[in-house]
Order: sequence, then structure tokens, then C-alpha cells
Amino acid sequence: MFEIESTILMLLDMLDKACVMAVIAYFLVRAPFFSKLLDKKLDVYQQMLLGFIFILFSAYGALNGLLVDGNLVALSHSGQILAGLLAGPVLGSCVGGAVAVFRYLLGGELVYFSALTSLLAGILAGLYHRFKAGSSITVLEGIVFTASFEVLARMLQLVFSPHFNKTLKVQEVIVLPMVLGHAMMVGIFIFVVQNLLEERKNRKIQERLESELSMARDIQLSLVPNVFPPFPNCPNLDIYAILQPAKEVGGDIYDFFFIDEERLCFVIGDVSGKGMPAALFMSATRTLFKAQADREGDTGEILKKVNNDLCRGNDSSMFVTLFCGILHMTTGEVIFSNGGHNPPYLYRQGALEMLSHKHGPALGILEDISYGSARMVLEPGDMLVMYTDGVTEAMNSRNEMFEVQRLEQAMKKSINPSPETILKGIMSEVGEFVRGAEQSDDITMLALHYRKQ
Repeated sequence: MFEIESTILMLLDMLDKACVMAVIAYFLVRAPFFSKLLDKKLDVYQQMLLGFIFILFSAYGALNGLLVDGNLVALSHSGQILAGLLAGPVLGSCVGGAVAVFRYLLGGELVYFSALTSLLAGILAGLYHRFKAGSSITVLEGIVFTASFEVLARMLQLVFSPHFNKTLKVQEVIVLPMVLGHAMMVGIFIFVVQNLLEERKNRKIQERLESELSMARDIQLSLVPNVFPPFPNCPNLDIYAILQPAKEVGGDIYDFFFIDEERLCFVIGDVSGKGMPAALFMSATRTLFKAQADREGDTGEILKKVNNDLCRGNDSSMFVTLFCGILHMTTGEVIFSNGGHNPPYLYRQGALEMLSHKHGPALGILEDISYGSARMVLEPGDMLVMYTDGVTEAMNSRNEMFEVQRLEQAMKKSINPSPETILKGIMSEVGEFVRGAEQSDDITMLALHYRKQ
């Protein structure tokens, strides 16, 4: 019973020391130069510094040990084992040799044996590192190696002890604390190192993803017209647009281009969802729309054919709302169609008129749907203001939406209405409304001003 109680007390003492050393290990692993060890880029000075730290580990364990009939029960092998397992045989041997000298200076009945095992711990750990060919040591490997070495050390102590029976009796008390204490210390340290490696790996993945998303954002923004005014040689037309994705990339779309010398086609849309899937679907929609617009003169037919193309193979069940129009530059006549999109506004002499026509549902849901179209004539000075629901559904910290009423008020505030001033005024009002709340959806606006020639 006395031996069991002594073993338990020693075990608790070893675990207590291991926990203290584990806390120190955590801060050590976070040091900048330790990261270089993982990259195998330590210079001579840094290797000496790391070796000195591992020597202190073992010295701390040795100085805080317990003497039991001339046997030091302490974590005096942890530093050199860690040095060998993590850095290789050179550093392991150097730390092991330094700890062996330190252990010799401490004295004791088995001082020569203790010095020998201190050196041997670093050498064998370094050789195991070499056997692993530089690959990371796992927590389980560290625990198994350390426990195996401590068992070997206890067996050697019995072999070289001049008092076999006495040493055997002592070993029955100290073997469990020595094995578990060292194994726990080394296991915790390697666990902390593995966590650091995982963090570094995740950080690199995150940085790569952020870089790729940033490139994707740049590519996406380059796909839409972003130079204003876009047609400086066309005095009777002024266009401005804003696209602000909620994430790095988004699913909103706008575009405008001349079909021929007299007709300008324009479109704005909103793909379901956000992020990369929405951006890819948006890109496909833009390509299909432009291809059909070059062939058709009626916006309803354009939407019908784009819808059919999007429905084919749409296993993700994504869809897109679109508002598009074709403006005849000479007459001001506009043919337009709305496929499930937010109704735009006609800004005429300071008054707003909502174009509430609906010509069909969102595209990509059902195939072979017919889309209608409508006509209107823009008078000189008229402006079309189109937007996605990211504007009206912008939400503040109280979960209140910007809504249509605030949008109309923002448009009416413009003293000198132009596409740029109106859209920037709306964005300012939206920003003031949300007051720093996270953007929940892509925001896109397109304004077209028809002027006298």
C-alpha cells in the first residue's frame, strides 16, 4: 500500500511539472525563431539558442525532481528528447551532452548512469528524427518513443546497478511516474507543435484562397464596363454603374453595348445566392445574353432563348432575374423586358415613375417560357435608374431594410441629377442607413441618361 501511495504522489508531482513545462512550451513554440525550425531555416545562432532552451527544459526537470534512495525521479530527459525528435541528431546530441554534464555535476549514487542516459536520450531521439527522413513527428510517435526510452533506461539501470534488489524495489515505485511524466511532457510539446503546423497550413490555404478570390473579383469587375463615361463620342447618352459584391465575388450583373450604330442594349440582373457559384452563373448569363442580343431585336425573344440555355444542365437549380432594354438612339424608343427583376424607375423632370411591367419569371427555372416586352419613348433629359435588391434589402443592425421608399427619397434628393450623382447619392444613403452593418447582398445599380443631341 505504501508503494502504491508513493507512486501516485510521485506521478502527480511529475504531471504537475509536466503541465508547467507545457505552458512554457506553448510560448516557446510561438516564438518567431521556432517557426524557422519547422522550415529547417535556423542559422547557427538560432540553433544555439534553441539548444540552450531545451537544456533549460531538462535542467528545470532535474532540479525539481525527487531523490528516492539515490535515484532522481525527474523529467531530466525531456529537453534532449524534444531536441532530437524535432531538430535531428546534431542538436539532440549537443543538448544530450550538455544535460549529461549538468546531471554529472548534480551528483548522486547513479550519477554516471544518469549522465549516460541523458546523452543517450538525445542521440536516439535524433536518430529517430533521421529515420523519419525529416517528416513531422506525430504526438503518438513522440509518446511511444519517450515511453519506450524511459522503460529502456529503467532496464539499463537494473543491469548496471550494483544493488540489483534495492534498485528493483525502487524501480517498482518510480517507473510509472518516470514513464508517464516524460511521455506526457513530450506529447504535449509535440501536440503544441502540431497545432502550430496546422495553423500555418490553414493560414497558407486561407491566404491562397484570398489571393485567388481577389483575382476572381478583379476578373469579374473587368468583365463589366467600368470606364465612365463609356461613350465620350456619343453626346446624347450618359451612363453610370456601380457594382459592389457582398463577398469577394458576387452574382450581380450589368452590361451595356451597341448592337449596331443606332441601337444600345443594356441589362441588369441578380443571380440567386452569393460567392463563387453565383459569380460563375452570372458570367455564363452575361455571355449567353450578349450572344443572343447580337441576333435578336426583341428583348422578349432574348430572354426566352437565354432562359432555355440556362435551364439546360442547371443541376444546381440556380436562377437569375434580368431587366433588359434596347434603346434606339435617334428616336429615344426603348424596347424592354423584365424577367422577375426589381422594377426600375423612369426619372422625368424630377418625378419618378416605376416601370412595374412583368414579362415573365426569373430565368433558369423552367424551360420554354415566353417572355413579353413593352415599349416606351425617352424624352431628352429622361433617365432610367435600375438596381438589384441588394439596395432595397440592405439591412442595418436593427434588421431593418432600406426598402423602396428610402430609395425613392434618395433619388429625389439629387439637385443636379446625372447618372453618377444619383447613384452615388443612393450609395451614400444606403451607407448611412446600415451604419457599418455587414453587407448582406450584392449591390448593383445602372443609370442611363438620354439627352438632346
